[in-house]
Amino acid sequence: MSLRWLSPLSVLLLVGVLWGCQQATIRGDSAIGSDCSGCQVALPINGWCSTCDHGLVAGLIISSQQFHELLDAHGHDVEIATLQCGMCRIVAPEDEFCSRCRNGFVAGQLYFSELTWSLARGVNDASGGGCSGCQKLVGTVGQCPGCATHWVGTVRFDSGETAAVASGQYRRLQMALARLEGCEECAMAGFFGSRCRICGREPIPDRLK
Repeated sequence: MSLRWLSPLSVLLLVGVLWGCQQATIRGDSAIGSDCSGCQVALPINGWCSTCDHGLVAGLIISSQQFHELLDAHGHDVEIATLQCGMCRIVAPEDEFCSRCRNGFVAGQLYFSELTWSLARGVNDASGGGCSGCQKLVGTVGQCPGCATHWVGTVRFDSGETAAVASGQYRRLQMALARLEGCEECAMAGFFGSRCRICGREPIPDRLK
């Protein structure tokens, strides 16, 4: 259909529809701004919304309950002295990550992946606070030009270096979620560093920029 046969009003309406579809696609994987009370409760704790039947991690929607549970985006209390790995006992007091065990530590709590550890080093704040620049950035990856706060999804960081680590893991999760649409095992295996047994796809690279 040629646009020359449409009235100016029709053209404007068509552009509006296309723009709305584009925006829906951009925000389609995020629960930011949702009016669902279950999502509003789950958003700050990376929880599961039973109403919508999906989980949330840094604002991203995880449609697979199994994948959401495997991500385990929560800290676990741990006695550092009881850790069997010597490297873990060294890095735990410094809130660092053990590359040997793939465990991270923040404020005395244990996280089982670099994703969850790196996100825990920031502050989950889906509101964007009182800064208009931050409110526009929340749910994306970037730095506020006004206050210099770094954003990775719904998580804000003061340190650019810390945010960079989190953003790499966040992008890995986005890649896994893209796979999830076609193959659940591919998404889970790829994210955790294994080849998919079903479709044979390679694991998602460990670090992305």
